Amino acid sequence: MQKGATNLLLVMKKDQNSGLNQLDKPDQSLPRSKILRGRKNFQRLFEQSRVIRTPSVHLRYRIYEDPSEGCQIGFIVKKKLGKAVTRNKIKRWLREAYRTQQHVLSDLFGKKEFGLHGVFMIQHTNVDSQSVRNDVFILMKRLRGILLNHSDISVHDSKKVN
Repeated sequence: MQKGATNLLLVMKKDQNSGLNQLDKPDQSLPRSKILRGRKNFQRLFEQSRVIRTPSVHLRYRIYEDPSEGCQIGFIVKKKLGKAVTRNKIKRWLREAYRTQQHVLSDLFGKKEFGLHGVFMIQHTNVDSQSVRNDVFILMKRLRGILLNHSDISVHDSKKVN
């Protein structure tokens, strides 16, 4: 067999845990390149952005006409909300919720028509992992609807959406 054929066979190998082919699974990785980093990126986001809210999680986002901006998401838990252990636990919940549900938005960025920077922010610590997961999913579905109609949104608009 050729080397390329061997690689294809390795990709098609069944996952022993689920019985599904690896090709059937959506990509659920969250590499560092997809996480919003850097002071300048956060400043640009907070200067001109829109907000979608649920009672415990807010999503602040900004749409860029330049597709090279890509889709990058950050996760914020304010210091007022508790000690580092608590804040880190909640950030892990946010990252995990986004990582497992990013497929809701991923097909929109395959076309490379626009870029998006966003931040999930927790508003209080009276949450559990399931409520965080549900709120992140709700916010992502709302954002998907907005992105599908993003030609109606001014890129430099700073209105807030509830």
